[in-house]
Amino acid sequence: MSVEAQGRPPEVFSASVAIIMFVVGVFAFSAFITLSTFAPDFLDGDDGKAHALSKSAIGYAGAIKLARAQGTHVTVSRGQPKGASADLVVLTPENKITLEQIEHLAHTNALIILPKWLPIPSFSHRGWVRESQPMHDTAQIVEELAPKAHLSEDAGTAAPSLLFDSNAAPVSGRGGALRPGKIAKLQTIAAPDLVPVVTTAAGKTVLAYLKNSEDPYIYVLADPDLLNNQGIADLKTAETGLAILDILRSSSAPIAFDVSLNGFERSRSLLRLALEPPLLAATLSFVIVAGMLAWRAATRSGPTSRGKRTIALGKRTLADNSAALIRLAGRDATMAPRYAQMIRTVVAEHIHVSRDATDTTVAELDRIAQSRGVRATYSELSTEAAAAKTAAETLTAARRLHAWTGDMIRATR
Repeated sequence: MSVEAQGRPPEVFSASVAIIMFVVGVFAFSAFITLSTFAPDFLDGDDGKAHALSKSAIGYAGAIKLARAQGTHVTVSRGQPKGASADLVVLTPENKITLEQIEHLAHTNALIILPKWLPIPSFSHRGWVRESQPMHDTAQIVEELAPKAHLSEDAGTAAPSLLFDSNAAPVSGRGGALRPGKIAKLQTIAAPDLVPVVTTAAGKTVLAYLKNSEDPYIYVLADPDLLNNQGIADLKTAETGLAILDILRSSSAPIAFDVSLNGFERSRSLLRLALEPPLLAATLSFVIVAGMLAWRAATRSGPTSRGKRTIALGKRTLADNSAALIRLAGRDATMAPRYAQMIRTVVAEHIHVSRDATDTTVAELDRIAQSRGVRATYSELSTEAAAAKTAAETLTAARRLHAWTGDMIRATR
């Protein structure tokens, strides 16, 4: 082993290990940003609560699957629909809902399904719930829409007889009887601002619409067992639930089940905008260019050459630029006589010779040059400069004048 190799400190990482670590780090960071941006889209919503993504007994995933099997176009909405994309928007709020929220999510008809059961999760199966007691004070969810709303429950489990009120706008002319299966503790609602649409034989309201509501029409379904998974497990109840959805929408119009009120909203952000078409192409182009620059930097050999300024600084640059302008104008040959005049003035001032008269100054400079042993006189050099006709002759005359200046100054010290 050579002495140089023995004195060199050992490398912590080899080049290949460093490149692998860099690639893994970039991939991990990119994956983290992407997954964080689209995290709401990856939530399956199977948390056992009462919403359209839940497959528990109190969820509505079964109603969506059943409606699609009947040929109805049903979507699950995670945000504000674009235009009137659905004729009926089904809302399953867990907290108090406002008119502004409804108008933000629905454009034609909105159906609010009130909760009924406490979602107690099962310990044995993820997304399931255990049999629980009914919830209380759920009327406060529509308190802003229908003040003084009151919910009541029937005792026991029975198959109720439900009637459409044929005179209730906007579903007038669609009357008839509905006969669901057995429902435990049927929940009904009453409020001064709610107009009954579907009632029991005893006249209690199961489905109602809000007075003076238009664009959207707002309906309230008091008992969710007519549409949730445990309810539609009974064929008769499933037929009743689908009939309610059909009567609240136009023929063959799409239905949207909203889950943004349940915490599954797909929010807009700059990262999402950059990672979705049409800006996705620009983002990928930027990543590719950044990768190429990183690769070029990693594989570069030797020191980086420092680039020169487009416009240099300093006296030398000023002189070069001035010379270039003179050369461009074709005035090279005319500069020698002027340079000779400048040399005469500079030398005369430096050795204290009078500059009042040109002839007198030239004669005095020649006399001093001859007396001090200077190789040439100013008269000779001046005549040579005046005779210059080309750039080369001008440069030669200027160099001789410059050398003469140094000789005169040194000779008169």
